Amino acid sequence: MSKEEDKTETTSVEEESATERTDNEAAEAPELSAEELSGLLQKLDEATAEVNSHKERYLRTVADLENYRKRAVREKEEARKQATCSILEDVLPVLDNFKLGLKSAEDHEGGKVFAEGFKMILTQMESALKQNGLEEINPVGAAFDPNFHESIAHLPHDSIEDGHIIEVHRIGYKIKERLLRPSQVVVSSGPANENKEDA
Repeated sequence: MSKEEDKTETTSVEEESATERTDNEAAEAPELSAEELSGLLQKLDEATAEVNSHKERYLRTVADLENYRKRAVREKEEARKQATCSILEDVLPVLDNFKLGLKSAEDHEGGKVFAEGFKMILTQMESALKQNGLEEINPVGAAFDPNFHESIAHLPHDSIEDGHIIEVHRIGYKIKERLLRPSQVVVSSGPANENKEDA
């Protein structure tokens, strides 16, 4: 007998034994009545519904957790901004007084030497504040904007047109788009001749 015939015979024997096993298993499997089958199908439907319910709850929980994480990050950022704004608002009067003292020292003969050192300190301080998002609102010559400027007077001016700022009395500040303090400004009412003609 050749090897090929031997292989063919072995394969056919294996196929016969597999067929016998399938037949035996089918014979051993109990016959289910229609009632038992409908009961099993009902249990399968209940289990499927429960799985779907758990899956839906899981997805909702994951979505809620993701929303919570985003909200926590937002709230943390907002709290940081509030704290920064609060500190900067407290620092602004100190900065104003420092600038006034520096100006006074520059005007005094004996204070000019000290003024140079204090100018360096002021520059360093302003740089640190800018790194924390503080921006000056110093709008000389710009159009008056009530969102960022506070008018303390209207004066006639020959070279600056009506509604534009002549002088900044007190510099304003903002942090990003949030206003900390408006600039106090003197606003032009146009040339003096026109005002007389209007009167």
